[in-house]
Amino acid sequence: MSSNKKITVALAGNPNCGKSTIFNNLTGSNQHVGNYPGVTVEKKEGVKNYKGYKISFVDLPGTYSLSAYSEDEVVARDFIINGRPDVVIDVVDASNMDRNLYLFTQLAELDVPVMIVLNMADILKSKGYKADDVRMSSLLGVPVISTIGTKKSSAGHILDMLTQNCENGSFNKQKIARVDYGSDIKEETEKLAALIAKDESLSKFPLKWLCIKLLDDDASALEKISASKNADALLVQIQKSRRHIQEHFNETAETKIAEYRYGFTKSVVETVVKEEQNNKKDITALIDKFVLNRILGLPIFAAVMYLIFKFTFAASEPVVKIFESFFNRFGGFVAASVPAGPLQSLLVDGIIGGVGGVLGFFPLVLFMFFAIAFFEDTGYMARAAFVMDGIMSRFGLHGKSFLPMMISTNGCAVPGFMAARTLDSKRDRFITMFAVSFMICGAKLPVFSLFIGAFFAESQQANIMFVFYILSVIIALAVAKVLSKTVLKGEPAHFVMELPPYHMPTLKGLLLKMWERGWLYIKKAGTIIVLISILIWAGFTYPKSPENAGISEEEAAAVQMERSFLGRFGQILEPAVKPIGMDGKRAIALVAGLAAKEVVVSTLGTIYSLGEVDPEEAEPLKEKISADPEWSPLKAFTFLIFCLIYIPCIAAVAVFFKESGSSYKWLTLLVAGNTIMAWAAAFIVFQLGTLLKIGTGG
Repeated sequence: MSSNKKITVALAGNPNCGKSTIFNNLTGSNQHVGNYPGVTVEKKEGVKNYKGYKISFVDLPGTYSLSAYSEDEVVARDFIINGRPDVVIDVVDASNMDRNLYLFTQLAELDVPVMIVLNMADILKSKGYKADDVRMSSLLGVPVISTIGTKKSSAGHILDMLTQNCENGSFNKQKIARVDYGSDIKEETEKLAALIAKDESLSKFPLKWLCIKLLDDDASALEKISASKNADALLVQIQKSRRHIQEHFNETAETKIAEYRYGFTKSVVETVVKEEQNNKKDITALIDKFVLNRILGLPIFAAVMYLIFKFTFAASEPVVKIFESFFNRFGGFVAASVPAGPLQSLLVDGIIGGVGGVLGFFPLVLFMFFAIAFFEDTGYMARAAFVMDGIMSRFGLHGKSFLPMMISTNGCAVPGFMAARTLDSKRDRFITMFAVSFMICGAKLPVFSLFIGAFFAESQQANIMFVFYILSVIIALAVAKVLSKTVLKGEPAHFVMELPPYHMPTLKGLLLKMWERGWLYIKKAGTIIVLISILIWAGFTYPKSPENAGISEEEAAAVQMERSFLGRFGQILEPAVKPIGMDGKRAIALVAGLAAKEVVVSTLGTIYSLGEVDPEEAEPLKEKISADPEWSPLKAFTFLIFCLIYIPCIAAVAVFFKESGSSYKWLTLLVAGNTIMAWAAAFIVFQLGTLLKIGTGG
């Protein structure tokens, strides 16, 4: 068989049906991740060479239907219509077939070859049932295969069936079973079909699908006919047909169409699923009695999140130390190899320092992704979002919003922003991303540790840190509430989430998911941090101040800082920050902190003529700051309030910009809104504290 046979296969399926696991098993490491053009929805592609075929797999976003209710659904549908894959593999959760086959009813109307993979056959069997693949294939007119997606052998069985049907031409001869919508709806679709046939520009769309979607009042389908020469006549007929259906059935067309589809899926399941034995306990139902319990649900969720963070920091600590040691030694090697001067400073302080800062944090990010992927793949995270939905919805947020916020806490805003893409509604995604920007990320911890240690008694330090954590959550929820009532009005999207059965994930699947997300972090954050680190280095290094004889190196460094570009910029900012208890030097540290929040500490170290300061070993700087009469507990508290609220680091801002669809409007709201809020909050705290003489002493 020749090796130039190429086929494109799209994988479709509901969220939590195991589609991603199957995709990973089919493609292994031969995959890459990007975004669909013009949208933030993730695009995963992989290639597999098998039995003379070069198979390109496209993992479509998980969707419950192919309507225009979410960006994921539109992307999946448009890829099938416009991309015309050779085959669509519909991954169906065998243990929840009624709901999952709803997607098949719509795929069948798109006139594209379909193959069904009944995944999680072991879960169905554990409940005492078995699906008849042969009967189902005959009934639906498509190839059907039962699998256990977590088993490596399942990929070979799927590939065998796929290539076999390609080889014998079965996909080209398919007569797929479609939903019978009854005579009344059929008559209305025929009226629309007659008008559509008069315009050749609409012939590129599947006729049956387009007619049903127009009756279904689908926004995307209505947009497709808007440029038609028969647009006016079509719109009139659509309204007449919808009215007729409403009057005849006393139900909307959307409701009636959905009823017919669910009736179809129910009849299929009743025909092909047979009871084998019913003496085994349903483990999923047993666990859910505790996990979804009204009283126990929240404590269990809190324990799971604590376990994730405990594992993340405990497991990553040795690796983080290895990374730090490597970059310290590498920096020392470069410093010893390159003569002292601007080039050495650029390489060691700018490039290596910047890359080392990002990659030093990278192991922690990887371990967090691994832990989260574990609970996602077991099926627990769907329950967590369900448990949190009631609380989050009161503040205009979605149940799924809590996970991106928790990822950011003790982690990083970058993956937090990226995690918001799991929300279906654009409104919910945007509100969640704004809420994420106020979380205390791991990069802010050295800043808080420095000032809390310098100005507050040891017995109170943990309490003060806890107060700031609580403040970050309160501010995030308050901003979400305001946004939901103003620029992002509306209610959170209806919380509809499949609760998949519990199962043990595979190590390979977890590692692939961990690396896939980690690689995105490196690409989106690492390169930006390197660039900004170089710019910060240049801003502190130039222009060079004249040499002053008779002054110490520390004093010369202070003069250089004062006369550098960023030093002069700090002087310009001083009038704006004086009302909040800061001077130009502190303003410089905050500006430098835009590169990465840890840079606030190292910048203050430079300002205090201590040279480069390791954020993890800032004790000498604590002593210097606490002894400075220009500081006070009130000014320190105010400084931390500003750090808590103001703009996230440049890497996070860049990811926010990309995830918001490269919208300058939302970017401006984030940058200007957070800055104004930070200044206003710091102003109130500082002025009120000064008036009441709280913490104004040394």
